[in-house]
Amino acid sequence: MPYKKENEAGFRCSKCGYEIQQQSARYTISVQQPKVFTTSVVSEGKTTSRKKEEIEQEREEYYKELFMELLREEEYGGEET
Repeated sequence: MPYKKENEAGFRCSKCGYEIQQQSARYTISVQQPKVFTTSVVSEGKTTSRKKEEIEQEREEYYKELFMELLREEEYGGEET
């Protein structure tokens, strides 16, 4: 890693602390950003968000329908009219 203190500049190892003084007057540091790849499944996943109330209403309708079906089976012996 580059470092600079007072009139001195150089490089220092971040693990062991070894230091080298700067040999020439000019160094450049460039950082390349990693490429990020996404799939359509990941990209489309966040677009549809449902409210908690909608989910609760669907759950309630499902259990009501299930209850009515079981009640019909119990009343009519499994035969629907």
